[in-house]
Amino acid sequence: MHLAAEVRSFERAAVVMQRLLGQGLSAKTIERLVGQVGEELSQRQETSSAEQEVVVPNVAVVSCDGGRIHTREAGHGPGVHQAQWRETKNASFERMHAAEPHADDPCPTLLDTFRQIAHVAKIAEQAAFAAENPAENGVQYQGPERILRTCLSSLVCSAQFGPQMEREATRRKFFAAPRRVFIGDGLPWNWTLWREHFPTFTPILDFIHAVQYLYAAAQAWETTDAARWSRYLALAEAVWQGRVGEVIEQLHAELATRGVEPNENLSDNSPHTPLADAARYLQNNRQRMDYPRYRREGLPITSAPMESLIKQVNLRVKGTEMFWNDPRGAEAILQLRSASLCEDDRLDHYLRHRPGSPLTRRPRLTTAA
Repeated sequence: MHLAAEVRSFERAAVVMQRLLGQGLSAKTIERLVGQVGEELSQRQETSSAEQEVVVPNVAVVSCDGGRIHTREAGHGPGVHQAQWRETKNASFERMHAAEPHADDPCPTLLDTFRQIAHVAKIAEQAAFAAENPAENGVQYQGPERILRTCLSSLVCSAQFGPQMEREATRRKFFAAPRRVFIGDGLPWNWTLWREHFPTFTPILDFIHAVQYLYAAAQAWETTDAARWSRYLALAEAVWQGRVGEVIEQLHAELATRGVEPNENLSDNSPHTPLADAARYLQNNRQRMDYPRYRREGLPITSAPMESLIKQVNLRVKGTEMFWNDPRGAEAILQLRSASLCEDDRLDHYLRHRPGSPLTRRPRLTTAA
């Protein structure tokens, strides 16, 4: 199961087993076992309580985001039958440690990370401006240190995923932590989950997603790359310092000079759309962008670990000509992969304490069982 969770395919798992052990299982047998264990892990999430000793975090951080997985048509076997992309739900639960809160903002100046053209362009997924980077200021923000992370991944809808997240946070004693954080991007379902399951957690908009909108707005705002980069730096610095209202006013003023109302519906190819999108995005998330306060309290302000987790999940479930049976095969591999990525050794713990004989085929589990 550990091998099947790590290598790119069941076929490769069979080959590696044969080469390392001199004996092994067929790819089909490994696939069948993954289906069994994946289903057991999924149903176990619905009923089990904490089985291992858990420490109350100094800082508890919950984040979630969507991913993509290629599936076959539901109810069909091998082969490609009307392949489609399905959204995966992914969540990260980090036990972190931070120093005592600061009286003042420990990092009031925008980090060098967000002042490098190539890096910011990569974040924004756009071409880099032809301009010079400002001199490095050497400022660093020492956010909380991660102690342990667990995670979840599933094909279920957000209405089902939210309770799973709440159960995992309860098992990890996150609700007892003195500092609790929920980080997400601007997708509405993220903040619906926060309101329904984590209302006592401080909601924080991932600063990286704000940077994406600011970079696109600067590109639409100015006519030369040097002016665009200068504009981005000014906007990003203001948001970093918590002056979100000021940036929204500037965006609205620029739209007004172009004869565009803030809430006007614009086409995707309108040159004013990036400005309107940025203004709307900042306005909708304004109450989750008090970054100076978050830094004073020693809290994280980006969801970079969440983005990394999705890449780690995708490493196993996405690839050229990689299709999963929908929903059973896809759900099983997501359950196995996320369990293997948990840093509390939960997959190993489950396999060692799995009920029943390890040498017999298990009947299909039910929730009641």
